[in-house]
Amino acid sequence: MNRQTLARLKLLGVFLIFLGPLALAYLMYYGLSYGGSGLGTNGGTLISPARPLPDIRLTEAGGEPVQSGAVLEQEWTILQLAPAGCDATCLESLDETRQIRALLHRRAARVQRVLLAGGDVTLPDLGQQPDLSIYRGDLAPFLDTMEDKAGARDSGVVYLIDPLGNWMLYYPPGGDGEALFKDIKHLLKLSHIG
Repeated sequence: MNRQTLARLKLLGVFLIFLGPLALAYLMYYGLSYGGSGLGTNGGTLISPARPLPDIRLTEAGGEPVQSGAVLEQEWTILQLAPAGCDATCLESLDETRQIRALLHRRAARVQRVLLAGGDVTLPDLGQQPDLSIYRGDLAPFLDTMEDKAGARDSGVVYLIDPLGNWMLYYPPGGDGEALFKDIKHLLKLSHIG
């Protein structure tokens, strides 16, 4: 080897010593979970990019009108839609989300549970859901905003909404609930809003 080649190898070695750890850290942080490669840490199906919720007119249980933006912002929201009524799958998902919220202990105050029902549908007795807020309205704008991914619009699907009013994740019905619990717990730990 001549002197010029040896000098270039030394310079390359110096660059690798200083830039190698930075490149490795970048790849570990961004390269393995960025861009929808399927290796991310979320348990639900990520809605990417996050989509803002439509702001529609809803009606509270007492008959008072309210805008959906006022209901679904400021807190993390576990949302379920029941445009045609709450069937057995929907009720099962409601029970599961009630238990998940209870498992959050002190952080549960930062999470609300909301059921949006169609304007004229009959709902079953939801007396065992004391922390559930129920609103009625035309849910077509919500369904139109939702992605066309498999299962995103099925009955009993649970959506996670951030405190800024964006769709973030959704979870198919009949899951074990562990993915939703881990995602919410992780987000509440990292988030300073909501």
